[in-house]
Amino acid sequence: MKDQSLDEIRKKINQVDEEILSLISQRVDLGRHVANAKQKHDSVYFRPDRERQVMQRLTEINPGILDNVRVQNIFREIMSATLSMQKQLQVGYLGPIGSFSHQAAIKKFGHSLKLVPCADFEDVFEQVQKKKIDYGIVPIENSLEGIVNATLDNLLKYNLNIYSEVHLAIHNNLLSFAEEISQIKTIYTYRQPYGQCRQWIGKYLPHAEFIETTSTSKAAELIAQKKDPALAAIASSIAAEIYKIPILEENIEDYDRNFTRFIIIGFEEARASDLDRTSIMFSIHHEPGSLFEVLEPLYRAKVNMTSIESRPARKEPWNYTFYIDLIGHQENEPLKGILEQIKNKTLFFRILGSYPVDQDFS
Repeated sequence: MKDQSLDEIRKKINQVDEEILSLISQRVDLGRHVANAKQKHDSVYFRPDRERQVMQRLTEINPGILDNVRVQNIFREIMSATLSMQKQLQVGYLGPIGSFSHQAAIKKFGHSLKLVPCADFEDVFEQVQKKKIDYGIVPIENSLEGIVNATLDNLLKYNLNIYSEVHLAIHNNLLSFAEEISQIKTIYTYRQPYGQCRQWIGKYLPHAEFIETTSTSKAAELIAQKKDPALAAIASSIAAEIYKIPILEENIEDYDRNFTRFIIIGFEEARASDLDRTSIMFSIHHEPGSLFEVLEPLYRAKVNMTSIESRPARKEPWNYTFYIDLIGHQENEPLKGILEQIKNKTLFFRILGSYPVDQDFS
């Protein structure tokens, strides 16, 4: 490129753009052939295991001019466009628009699929259960605040599978029409992000009233409607952009490494990949040593348990349902045999799904 004029460089850029467009068109056309082949064998268009395979390969062959995150973002949109040409899939998320669930849906599925905001957690599950949408996406765990109980409760209530997952870096912002922080008297947001910003709030807004909303985007929507400088919302930058609210303070979360894991729910079961997570739920006898008996086979087989939570059983007071995440796929040993052992030691047992682990923390 040395000693070339700006016009000459731009001419080469145009030539490269034409080549890129031609290659993308070829890729989409190949996707149509894939769709035709799928119609003859199965109707599953979104394949998390294939998605992981493609992204892993791109990471391995990446020459390094762009980092892996940017490369994956570009190909995410290409894959999204290709998938939309195969079938007009609809994905529901915890709305309204501008929520972190909305951001996670875009990160997972790109901009080409139809993303549908849902009123609350149960609405996401119900829309999928009634087959009004193809998939739903909901938060299940935050790296700072822990498990999202509403998701666990609905996983128990609805007969749906966890089909995939996506990690999202969470950056909380203070949105307000106020000129200064001292004007703010009330903060609207969902309980999880409020907890993630507790130290910052205690330092700068110790006397502000907290009013819980169903989501961060709902908080932004309320602030946008009221336009009262005494009110603020803790929400995402995308919510600030959508609802046209100034960001008074950026990144007010107490810890930098704040991530939320979202799950994709549906009816399909994901095939095994090179690294999978299996989620199960079970209840046990209310007797000493019952939980130890269930977990002992995991220890003996050296299966990694990444999460364990308990939720009250609604039918019987002081009895609990346990939720566990394990590394491995339910169809592969040693986990396959261990799950059968666990099933025989429990009163209630259900495999919620095996699905590829998302290792992208961005």
